[in-house]
Amino acid sequence: MKHLALSALAICLPLMPASAQAEDIMSILARQAETPERLAPSTIDYTYTLRLDVKTREGKDLSEGQAVLRVDPTQPAGSRAQILSASDEDSEALQEFLKEIEDPENTMTKQAEGFWCGPSDAETQSDFDPEQFTVISEDETQAVLVPKPGMLAELIVMESDGNADKSDRKMMKKLMKRIEGEMTFSKPSGELKGFSVHMTRPLTMMVVAKLKVMTVDQTCELAPNGHYRIGTMKMNVEGKAMGSRFGQALDMRITDLTPIQ
Repeated sequence: MKHLALSALAICLPLMPASAQAEDIMSILARQAETPERLAPSTIDYTYTLRLDVKTREGKDLSEGQAVLRVDPTQPAGSRAQILSASDEDSEALQEFLKEIEDPENTMTKQAEGFWCGPSDAETQSDFDPEQFTVISEDETQAVLVPKPGMLAELIVMESDGNADKSDRKMMKKLMKRIEGEMTFSKPSGELKGFSVHMTRPLTMMVVAKLKVMTVDQTCELAPNGHYRIGTMKMNVEGKAMGSRFGQALDMRITDLTPIQ
């Protein structure tokens, strides 16, 4: 019975009108640029498990930490993350990561901006221009696009604006001519499923500091509410300042979302 149904479907498909066929990604993105779409939530109504592997380097000093955390973003600063396991709870790398989670200035709105993959404000979404993309692969479920030079750096600036200070944002903007990568969109929703970027050449940030390597890879997964949220993020930054090497490697995965009652 199953084979008969598939055979019938194969015969009928060529006879279907073009309007019934899958819409291409450029048409989807063009339509979304003209029609307001739903924005990413401004809250996180889930607790979640965060698996972390972080390494930092300052000169000859190396620090690393692996941990599994249970995070409740609705809790007040100082009590959001529960350590389920850790290779070294006192490692500097892990403590710096926890410091960001527990920062009182890391409000729910800022946490949400870093948790959800979609745009959080209408202005960002309305500025989207599909003509700035080139499609490199596409099927019925997703499409991979390469944006114009600088657009991925703008995305990174947008994602980090909530937690970055003025000097950090200024440095990010200087990356725009040095960033290449690609973005993956879901079909038929047109929502962002992930992106991958890398720096093409070193960047002098100050007279005595140079950023030599930067890569960011992020994937997004559907949450129970139907919005895409961060699934995994990998980041590697390396450079040199005052004659000493510095760097950070981050590997993070978010799982086990549980609705907050």
